[in-house]
Amino acid sequence: MIKAEYKNAIQTKMKISSTYLALSIEKKGKFSVTDVVERAKINRGTFYLHFKNLKEVEKYIDDELATRFHPMEIDFRQTDLSKTPEIILNKLNEILSQDLEYFRLVINASENSNLMDRIKASILQSISNNFQIIKYVSNYEKFKIVVQFIVGGVLDAYIDWFKGNINCSLDEMSSFLSILIKNGVRGYITRAY
Repeated sequence: MIKAEYKNAIQTKMKISSTYLALSIEKKGKFSVTDVVERAKINRGTFYLHFKNLKEVEKYIDDELATRFHPMEIDFRQTDLSKTPEIILNKLNEILSQDLEYFRLVINASENSNLMDRIKASILQSISNNFQIIKYVSNYEKFKIVVQFIVGGVLDAYIDWFKGNINCSLDEMSSFLSILIKNGVRGYITRAY
């Protein structure tokens, strides 16, 4: 069980990082510690108890994302390979659903969000480490290109969903994307589908 002090520290850090992200969106990166503490309704001492400066908040956000997405643990051993895209997207949805508003802030705070890089690396690693899939790949180099292409497109769809440009539920979108992915890799995997 998590100690109360530790839980409060995590909540305070998340409040500061969420405020940092919101200000990044609103003020295009031009804000100060004073702006953060006023918006978060905390005192300056509380901020400095957790962070030395705004750069540390940014590093905390990066580290926090790394913790959530790397590695994206998926057990493929007992799985019908045709369900692999659905399993990966469901795991992604599970992680994102833990705090949709936080991820929305991260994505909207920067077009070059580290979040998407973290997710992409995690998905690619999950696929490459999956010998259940790899043993059926007929041309590994072409398969890697297809996977890179698909993952990039999937992440663009997630970005648009978070920005409010796609009007459906996260589950509906991932279900549709799963079908598209299955059709996209079918020519590069033998006997799997």
